[in-house]
Amino acid sequence: MGKNVAFIFVVILAILSGCQSPPTTKVVQISAEQAKSVVQQHHKKNSNFGEAEITSIKHINNEYKVTWERKSNCESGTDYVNDKDGTITRSEASIC
Repeated sequence: MGKNVAFIFVVILAILSGCQSPPTTKVVQISAEQAKSVVQQHHKKNSNFGEAEITSIKHINNEYKVTWERKSNCESGTDYVNDKDGTITRSEASIC
């Protein structure tokens, strides 16, 4: 009877350890500097009011949160850049 209990324990242990998923790893393909460049280029071609100054860059989940301001026309905002392909996924802007 002791051998059967040990065998069942080993089988259950093998099944449970095989069901664990491996830890997920973040695959970031663009750097914070590249995200900054994407936002600067976007604002350069979409405005005649001067350069947008990047004030902060944070990597959150699967995107970069890039905060910027343009003092020449009192404009500021945040662009979210996908960390895989470098596209701007959404933007928020305000003018004072």
